[in-house]
Amino acid sequence: MFSLLGTYPAVGLFSTAHIISIFVCFSLIALAVYLTRKMKSETYFKMIRVFAVVIPLLELFKICWNLINGITNIDSWLPLYFCSLFIYALWFASSKNEKVREFGMSFISLANIVAGTVFIISPSTSFSTYPIFHFQCIYSMIFHSSMVYLGIMSYVTKSVKIDFRLVLNYLIYCAIFMTIAIIVNLVGDANMMFISNPYNIPLPILHTIYDNSHILYSIIIIVAHMLIGFVVWGIYLLCTIKSRKQSRISELNPLVDDEDMEEKHT
Repeated sequence: MFSLLGTYPAVGLFSTAHIISIFVCFSLIALAVYLTRKMKSETYFKMIRVFAVVIPLLELFKICWNLINGITNIDSWLPLYFCSLFIYALWFASSKNEKVREFGMSFISLANIVAGTVFIISPSTSFSTYPIFHFQCIYSMIFHSSMVYLGIMSYVTKSVKIDFRLVLNYLIYCAIFMTIAIIVNLVGDANMMFISNPYNIPLPILHTIYDNSHILYSIIIIVAHMLIGFVVWGIYLLCTIKSRKQSRISELNPLVDDEDMEEKHT
């Protein structure tokens, strides 16, 4: 579980073990959502405070393990990738200050489901390096499954208002950490948030763009992260409109049925 890098073969993307892990993760997420579907908003935020302690402790253990085992390059231990922003969002969302809490919830509600799902399907970092039973792989799946679960539950518990203000908070949140990531990349010769290069992202088009223009690649990555907020907001609006139409139809149906019954009696 804590073997050194290279001791065992890596899981590999879309291997049998990886496919099984995808099924297990989404099954557990679905089960957790079902079991907590009646959770109230107050309980949800209490749960976030628990995650705000547990997840950072696990992340700290991961950092210490990397450093102790000589993995000292900043890319391997500094939590400044896009999904890592979940950690800081938990801290913000745990605040009693409403504005600060909304700042953290903007990431949890707008980015968690998308980012977490993408990683579970394509864990290009841990699964391409370590065996399935390694702490790095297990933790990465727990981390990203937690992202998806808390993201879904923010809607189930109606703990956040999905509007343009929330999207704006998300854009500001991302812009702040993107700026920090760019500075770290320039100063530390790193690749935080994959802004500098596509590393082993399984999308050939990104590698092609990078080979032709490093600047264009970086711009696309930054914009893509920002657009997630608008995409999720748009999907939410479409679902809301559809739900309202269905509720109106269901409200009208009883009236229609009553009229039909009266006609039959006459």
